[in-house]
Amino acid sequence: MPELPEVENYKIYIDSTALHQRITAMDCRDQRLLKQSKSDFDSHLINQEFKATQRIGKYLFVETTGEKILVIHFGMTGRPNYYKSEDDRPQYAHIQLTFENGFHFAFENKRKFGWWDLTSSVAEFKAEHNLSDDARNLKLDDFKDSLENRKTDIKKILMDQSVAAGVGNWMADEILYQAKMHPTKKVEDLTPEDIERVFDCMKTVIEVAIENDAHYSDFPEHFLMHFRKEGATCFHTGADIKKIKVGGRTTYFSPQWQEL
Repeated sequence: MPELPEVENYKIYIDSTALHQRITAMDCRDQRLLKQSKSDFDSHLINQEFKATQRIGKYLFVETTGEKILVIHFGMTGRPNYYKSEDDRPQYAHIQLTFENGFHFAFENKRKFGWWDLTSSVAEFKAEHNLSDDARNLKLDDFKDSLENRKTDIKKILMDQSVAAGVGNWMADEILYQAKMHPTKKVEDLTPEDIERVFDCMKTVIEVAIENDAHYSDFPEHFLMHFRKEGATCFHTGADIKKIKVGGRTTYFSPQWQEL
């Protein structure tokens, strides 16, 4: 699933291709991907332009010259695509906008878990969906406050979008590996130093991933993503990587490196 770094790169892609062009048409092959009626999207997007983008966690907000802001959630396989010819429309481009210059902007969504919505305010949407500040911009004090009185596993907390918006499964595994923190360690047992270490590692993982366009093969050699599978070899200890379930999610960690 696209997480914070992937969506940040989608934001950069849209900023460099699809802004400041008048939308002349919208085609949707599966209206289940729209959180509002197709007529609402037509009314608020056609004859408008994309002005700017903003990302909070895994959500991308596209400000328009109209009254509404387009909200894009990429689901499992969603991604944007900008191209010239209708003949180049990707197979899974279930939503397509056409611009006055003849180019097209498509939302590819093979598994159809992604969707589009419209909102009047980013702040309103953020409050309605109980999102924290974006994990890239999150302050340490706010992170500490959100962990108070929590009695669950640190891995589960990291994936809570009200705590660190944008952190998903692979990022949580990587953050905890870098922090030498067992994924099932209880938040109530963390020292202030533990919390700060997890926070700092979260920031590092985010920046490394964005800098490398979320291409895992380009991450530093000591990053878990190079050997994030059961039975692989831990970079630090030479022991096997283990797989467990935490909060219903498959979790990879190094027991000797991340001692409980």
